[in-house]
Amino acid sequence: MMQANVVIIGSGIVGSSAAYHLSKLGWKDILVLDKGDLIENDGSTSHAPGGVVALSHSKLLTEMAIYSRDLFASLKPYSPNRMMLADVGGLEVAGSDERWQDLIRLHGSSKAYKAESYLLSPEETVQKLPYLNPKAMKGSLYVRKGANIAGSHVTAALQRDATEMSGARFIGHTQVTDLILDKGRIKGLKTSNPELSEVACEYVVICSNIWAPALSERYGVHLPLVAFEHQYVVTEDIPELSYIDTSKPEQEVMFPNARDLDAAMYYRQHWNRYGIGNYQHAPHMVKAKQVKKSAMHPFTPEDMIKAWEQAQHIMPILKGQKFTRSFNGMFAFSVDGMPIIGESHIKGLWSAVASWITHSGGVGKSLAEWMTYGEAEWDMRSCHIHRFNGYATTDRYITDVCMKNYREIYDIVHPKDPPSQPRNVRLSPFKPRLDALGAVYTVFAGLELPNYFQSNEQIFPHYETKIPARSGWSAKHWSPIQGAEHLATREQVALFDLTGLSIIQVKGPDALNYVNQLCTNQMDKAVGSVIYTCWLTPKGGVKRDLAVARLAEDCFWLFVGEGTRPQDLDWVKRNVPEAQLQVQDLSDGYGALGLWGPKAREILAKVSPQDVSNEAFPYFTCQWIEVGSTRALALRLSYAGELGWEIHMPMDQALNVWDTLWQAGQPEIIAAGMGAFDSLRLEKGYRGWGSDVHTEYNAFEAGLAWTLRFKKADFIGREVALKQKDKKLKKKLCCLLLEDRAACLLGYEAVMQGETCVGYVTSANFGYSVGSFIAYSYLPYELSQPGTELEILYFGKPFKAVVSEEPLFDAAMTRMK
Repeated sequence: MMQANVVIIGSGIVGSSAAYHLSKLGWKDILVLDKGDLIENDGSTSHAPGGVVALSHSKLLTEMAIYSRDLFASLKPYSPNRMMLADVGGLEVAGSDERWQDLIRLHGSSKAYKAESYLLSPEETVQKLPYLNPKAMKGSLYVRKGANIAGSHVTAALQRDATEMSGARFIGHTQVTDLILDKGRIKGLKTSNPELSEVACEYVVICSNIWAPALSERYGVHLPLVAFEHQYVVTEDIPELSYIDTSKPEQEVMFPNARDLDAAMYYRQHWNRYGIGNYQHAPHMVKAKQVKKSAMHPFTPEDMIKAWEQAQHIMPILKGQKFTRSFNGMFAFSVDGMPIIGESHIKGLWSAVASWITHSGGVGKSLAEWMTYGEAEWDMRSCHIHRFNGYATTDRYITDVCMKNYREIYDIVHPKDPPSQPRNVRLSPFKPRLDALGAVYTVFAGLELPNYFQSNEQIFPHYETKIPARSGWSAKHWSPIQGAEHLATREQVALFDLTGLSIIQVKGPDALNYVNQLCTNQMDKAVGSVIYTCWLTPKGGVKRDLAVARLAEDCFWLFVGEGTRPQDLDWVKRNVPEAQLQVQDLSDGYGALGLWGPKAREILAKVSPQDVSNEAFPYFTCQWIEVGSTRALALRLSYAGELGWEIHMPMDQALNVWDTLWQAGQPEIIAAGMGAFDSLRLEKGYRGWGSDVHTEYNAFEAGLAWTLRFKKADFIGREVALKQKDKKLKKKLCCLLLEDRAACLLGYEAVMQGETCVGYVTSANFGYSVGSFIAYSYLPYELSQPGTELEILYFGKPFKAVVSEEPLFDAAMTRMK
């Protein structure tokens, strides 16, 4: 039996990148297996046109793409007879006014992401690529680090360098048939190779992309991705390109790749020929168990008819050309369009799939860092293997969503767009009451939650002068009703649907010690205490912020967001020591409401026999109380910054609690949605997990250092945090106020000091109680002083912004306390 430390399944560009980066970090005894040829493999690496798209609206994907391009450029060429990387840039072409506006927005994001880009007129675009039709476009965005690679040659170079660094071994024509497990961890695997029937190992990394689910699902590891065919054709020799010397590798790609985004097509030079990629045809989905040996399928000419007309329009030199090569190639689509990386519930079994060439270097880097250090440089929540709730791994959901994702691959996506389908996958227990009030829904972790309520149109006239109007892009998924709900909460009282909260219970004799190990704050507080705290990563980044309630000497409830529930549950279970305790997910058994506003105590006192006075029920404590005929856990805290309670009740009694509170609150009470929820918390300076707070920043930078208790027992990240404490801050999360009341930001806009980008917007909303638009951003410490004047770019327009003291509303906390 062969021995290895880590076995990587798949020698395509992601698997080879993983081997390269593990080797670079000092791993030894690495074995890479592939069912086909190691270099010209069966997957998409070999047949893909090789475009590296270096900029997108996703910060993480942009970082991965730029890293990948720079990595590929740094490699020693594999063969002198073939171009390995063409450093030609990329063109994003706009065929409509709407697309042009989106490129202007993307150009602003490029400054925030440190990705060099330039907005070009049609005439300037043609200077970069002379064969485009200037009349077929509104303009383009030139991305400097766009590039083109020969996928198999880059893969070969990565394999060569991994072998030189660590002695990594690569064996082809060897299919992995089974995994060998022992007590929930990897012990080895079996293969189809008679000379290598079994391999003993400690780690297995699945990098087989479209084939991956067929293996992983047999062991309960759900990788929600599916393969789709996409067309690619290469023309015959084009007379206008006859001057190109086809014997010279450096002339293979001399012009930027061009993506015609509105038509879902792209164009790539092959010496004196052109390749055209087409996504605009009907989706051809191939599920993992139906994928055969090769990722290349026969060409379907009927799918190219409309696209070919568009190709000849935007690039007239293609007129009359025939195809010398044509095929349908398969690529992996995950349910949310992001890579799937991380260690599964099986110890030692890792995944790095749902990635294309563009991000492959960054995916390999992140995987290797994660395996080595317990975390990656970049925040991995949007790529985490445990980010999926159960519904998202079902065959029906994967089919429906991935079909939609293929159809909408180049669509313009608003940051607040809920999924168009499927809807009503998960429903709040309060839905009958929400519907009756005219709820306009958004989707959070598959859960339908109210964004605002049409019934509150009646209160809008009372607040109209305090709510600036919006139009166009900024008004999408927004209503002035949100402002009215915000202000009514501050003046009266509102009910908020908090079904998006999750509960992880830690219980047992060792519960206190363990929760103290997880959390930065002191958990050894009296029973009935509620503690706001953080989790840190091993390197001191903020894993998440959360509230923890101590319900008994040996029982704690950890309240986390539904959107990260699977990741958070994995984090709690993964760090469990040899101890006497149980970790249980209670989320699906409880609904929750927020009762917040100046009249909250008055209403709760009407329906509960328990004393809810300030003396009997202090701020940041919890009690089991009766609400009507239901026993519920009430937490005296408020994300809205108002007097009130979070009330958690058994799911089957949730409607009873709503009705009881609603009746007691008449006529002042309203229902309020997620839109008001966000603007209320922003006025109070409360951090948003995933936007203002994530692993790339530490507690000192995020303004959460007050949750660190260094005198208590050790906690994850403590030693690093101690070192951070003694260092001068380089960045700080700052509150900015915009002078223009009509300003509107949605997140990730560039914050500028003159011509220099100094940060990006992490979260933003209008503060209806303070009368200004609010934005948060991590700024260099020297710019964090109140009064510092900056600008924020929104669709190319600079808006003046001033760093301000926080919180903006009720700084003395008198309303909540």
